Amino acid sequence: MSEEKDTREESGKTVQPQEEKDGSAESSPEKEKEKPESTGAEKSAEPESGAESTEDTGKRKKAKNKMSSFFHSSKFRHGSTATAFTAVFIAAVVLLNVIVGMLGDRFPSMNIDMTKSGANTLTEEAEKIVDKVKVPTTITICATKQQVDNNTVLQSSSGEDYSQVGRIAEKIAERNHNIQVEYKDLDKNPDFAAKYKSDGVQAGSVVVATDKRYRVLSPSTDLFKTEYSQDYSSSTTYSNVDSAYASALNTVIAETLPVAAFDTGHSEQLDTSGIKKILQDNAFEAKDFNLLTDKIPDKTQLIVLGCPTTDYTADEITKLESFLKDTKLAADRSLMITFSPGEAELPKFNAFLEEWGLKPQTDAVVVETDNQKYVSNPSYLLGDIQTKLDLGGSGSYNYFFTPSTCPVDITFSSSNDRSTYQLVTSSDASYIYHDGDSTKNPQTSAQNLAALSQGSVKTGGKTYKANVIAFGSTLMFAPQIIEQTTYGNGAYMVDLSKYATGTANTSTSVTTKTTELNPQDMTLNAQQIQILGLWIFTILIPLAVAVAGAVVHHKRRLL
Repeated sequence: MSEEKDTREESGKTVQPQEEKDGSAESSPEKEKEKPESTGAEKSAEPESGAESTEDTGKRKKAKNKMSSFFHSSKFRHGSTATAFTAVFIAAVVLLNVIVGMLGDRFPSMNIDMTKSGANTLTEEAEKIVDKVKVPTTITICATKQQVDNNTVLQSSSGEDYSQVGRIAEKIAERNHNIQVEYKDLDKNPDFAAKYKSDGVQAGSVVVATDKRYRVLSPSTDLFKTEYSQDYSSSTTYSNVDSAYASALNTVIAETLPVAAFDTGHSEQLDTSGIKKILQDNAFEAKDFNLLTDKIPDKTQLIVLGCPTTDYTADEITKLESFLKDTKLAADRSLMITFSPGEAELPKFNAFLEEWGLKPQTDAVVVETDNQKYVSNPSYLLGDIQTKLDLGGSGSYNYFFTPSTCPVDITFSSSNDRSTYQLVTSSDASYIYHDGDSTKNPQTSAQNLAALSQGSVKTGGKTYKANVIAFGSTLMFAPQIIEQTTYGNGAYMVDLSKYATGTANTSTSVTTKTTELNPQDMTLNAQQIQILGLWIFTILIPLAVAVAGAVVHHKRRLL
């Protein structure tokens, strides 16, 4: 027992610290002197800065991992915290949507035009006119803004999108600070309605005004147009909003408006509605008058004789001659006449025209043999515009359509200070046909379809043009042709009229841009409609949604 105890004691001694083994060494004065004294401050400063930084980094990583684990935990995904987070996110999206909507109202150009035809975007032509507005101009829409935005202004079932009227107006005002847009409810503003009563102002009308003049745009004729099929079983609605604004602005900012006067005293065959609208859209003022009983309207620079069927008296011809050589009119002036094959002879008037080197053959018609130069009928010609006389316009008049045209001969090229010019000719594969002529192997050559004779007038130290213009076709100015952008007739008439009155540089030309509302993007037969309606939308899409829902439900249960 004593041996085992000694052994245990020896073992205890071997594991004891050296200090305990040698107590005298611990209490030695020399050792105490070597051991540095430590104060409280020194103890608190013992950890090194590197160690402290490492410890803080570890804590941050630990907190980040904890937060990441929290967001990926099922408690977050399924708990009230996730619901609150989702609510905050939805609120942020709604707030962003409100802000974007407010910015869209303040800056309309931010709104992307998603229409197929670009109906809510200003054309390049309209932008040029808007940029030219240098005077305060007001666009007044006769409706409330809410009615316009909600498309509840017109009580029509034709499909007009009246909200386009407001969108285009706002973009115009944004582009030019001289233009402002106002909305007026006519029921609450009877004085405004009374001011324009004679102009037929109604709900949906638009008044564009400056201090110089104003222009009223009708919702049914200027802003929108509805065309019906021959049996009235269907209709198509078109928008002219962009062009209507452009033409109105063009008119109200013009310094002066040349007058185009239309004679009504000779049973004229020309439907003047189309040509009048074209001229009014391009800063002309159109007026009717009777050459026999009325004086020519003041400021007239263009007189139009739209296919007269009775001859003119000597007094009427004198009026026309006086107009062409009037020295009181310090401007270019022109007389324009249209003819048609088969119309009665006008001996006195034709004698007047021959003095200007022009001779229409109303007993004949020009016929084409080249099927690329006519439409449907060999007498419905596609004329060739001649460029010897520079009209100063665009010069692009594709498909110039001249149906039922009699030839207009030129009897001299120059005489008595008057010069003649070809305006429109047929192809060299055409010929002149008279009743009773043989159509076998006719002699073909280019024929004059329209011509101009030009003289001059000196007044006030300046020289002005005096023109007489003759067209062999009256139908070429019919509304359904001159208003069609497919043909170049409208653009040519604008440029020719401006050249004839010396106003080519005073305003920008406007051609009507019509865009179909609610165009069909596709046409389907009954079988295709059944496939789309029954199999795709009724069966396939709902089945796909159901399968996707089942898969999502299964995966969420496994979370």
